Amino acid sequence: MVNLYRMRMLMSRKTVKLLWRIEQEQARATKVTTVLTGMPHSVSGHDQVADGAIKITELKEAYSDTVAELEQMRQELLPLINSLDNVDLRAAMLLRYIKGRRPEEIADAICLADRTIYRYLVRAENELCRRYPDKVIHGCP
Repeated sequence: MVNLYRMRMLMSRKTVKLLWRIEQEQARATKVTTVLTGMPHSVSGHDQVADGAIKITELKEAYSDTVAELEQMRQELLPLINSLDNVDLRAAMLLRYIKGRRPEEIADAICLADRTIYRYLVRAENELCRRYPDKVIHGCP
């Protein structure tokens, strides 16, 4: 079953947030420097570089899982989108859900108003939910 709300969330928020967090952790890990002084240091067993590497690895795994989930949903959704009769609705859905474009980018690419693309997407989503109620979820869980 394809959840269109979840796909939108994965395409817009989650993947971007994970990539941002990976960059932040990499920057944090590379900024760690040892302070060389003659003074004794407390040994807390806390290694910032190792902790950073572990966090980066966890974030990269989460990102890979997210991309894999999104790809699986795209493969399930593609034949359903191709079954749409209206060419405009089909094009909007392909660009949005298969190519991962934002509605504003779609509007610019095919020289239509943003509102028109939003209408096309809503009509296409409603049509898919009507045709395939057991395969497509439209709204929030």
